[in-house]
Amino acid sequence: MDEVEAPEKRTDMRVLLINPPDEMESMFGVGKGLVQKYEPLGLLYVAAVAREAGHDVTVIDAYAEDLDLTSLEARIRAVAPDVVGFSTLTCNGAMVYELGRWIHEEIPGAYVVLGNIHASVYARQYLENGAADAVVHGEGEYTFRSILEHLAAGRRDLVDVEAVSFLRDGAVLQTSPWSVVPDLATLPRPARDLVNQQRYRLTELSNQNYIAEAGKQAKTVVTSRGCFYRCRFCVVHHGIRPRYDDTVRVVDELQMLEEEHNTDYVYIQDPLFMGDRRRVVDISSEIVRRGLTIKWGCDANVRHITPEIVRVMDDANCYELSLGIESGVQRNLDAVGKKISPEMVRRAVRAIRENSDILIEGLFILGIPGETHAEALETIRFATSLDLDMAQFSIMTPYPGSPLFEELAAEGELDTGIRADGTLDTSVWTRYSSYIMFTDNEPIWVTPTMDWRELKALQKKALRDFYLRPRQILRQLRRIRPSNLVQTAKIAIKGFF
Repeated sequence: MDEVEAPEKRTDMRVLLINPPDEMESMFGVGKGLVQKYEPLGLLYVAAVAREAGHDVTVIDAYAEDLDLTSLEARIRAVAPDVVGFSTLTCNGAMVYELGRWIHEEIPGAYVVLGNIHASVYARQYLENGAADAVVHGEGEYTFRSILEHLAAGRRDLVDVEAVSFLRDGAVLQTSPWSVVPDLATLPRPARDLVNQQRYRLTELSNQNYIAEAGKQAKTVVTSRGCFYRCRFCVVHHGIRPRYDDTVRVVDELQMLEEEHNTDYVYIQDPLFMGDRRRVVDISSEIVRRGLTIKWGCDANVRHITPEIVRVMDDANCYELSLGIESGVQRNLDAVGKKISPEMVRRAVRAIRENSDILIEGLFILGIPGETHAEALETIRFATSLDLDMAQFSIMTPYPGSPLFEELAAEGELDTGIRADGTLDTSVWTRYSSYIMFTDNEPIWVTPTMDWRELKALQKKALRDFYLRPRQILRQLRRIRPSNLVQTAKIAIKGFF
């Protein structure tokens, strides 16, 4: 009887992690110039854990490098990876779908792993159509490491790996719903050295208040994960309690970015950075104690804004806060589970203005389920009544993974791209953009109380009413340079009119 050959075992794997190009042109049109290039932080955390486990890791940020599909395919061939991991968002989901299938055809034996919310929602479709071998659900650093361990040992059955979907005997098997990293202090720092740091800065046309100084870099950091609020439009809703990184580690990272990476601005990407007031005070105090000059911003829920906390953050170089205001109408705030009121918003803006030099950006949504034309106008009036430095007006988009997406998809009111015969139309995903005023696209979904043309007109009106005021015009003139004058004019004309 012939001896059965044991599967080959490896001590390390050639791992390629890709932040793919996306459909910016079709989704944002001329407005793509407002979208900035930040490090693919999630991938860099995965890269750090995989490298710490002894694997040979390469990262390609195809978005930041402006790679077209042909150039990216050539780079993938050159690496000749054993394992390819993609960060998969709705804006690049179609590209990932095609790339995954291409890798299976052109690089036999390469194993394709997808992560992020969009991949989780469409795991079955990616797996059954040959675009992936495994999909990671949730926070993927240690799950991906477990996958690598299995593959290095010659094992492709992932049944004992947490929170992963894969094909077993032709059927999709999901091992558990969602993975989290319980203690963020166990994670190594993101492997920033694996990407070209010179590609990440804030241009004058940024949709943020801060404009980076010449030669300086802009970075992102994550200091906590999870959120205890349950807004219906948000994808951070899996009942995940907030978990916080160690205060000293957080400030260590800020100091490293300032001293070693020539960074003058950091945006904190936490869903709820200000959720623990004591911790915000501790981080701010440590920044002051060390004499750091790096400026920073974060998202903020108005429920956490007080004069006292604002003064502490201002002393620690906080430059801007982005407030999720959403609507000026209480009924619509209740409809999306926001649990705030217009008066709370006014108090928060007033507290910031009267107690700090922190700049304020307001984030608003038009087309909330059930919203009327008159209510949308009230939200626009509310926005212009507030002393804000910038404002964004997005159209309600049921992003895959949000409770609203799940509700509308279950009711058959949303085109998910999944067809009755089981096929997948990935072209639908380019319509999941909330900034359609820069394109000729129709939104993916519109509240039955309004027409999509009406909603797009309201979005343009909101921008005109907010920005075409003397004070705002003067504020935004500082962004205009001879080199971006034409682009600025194109963005303004398309967005406003």
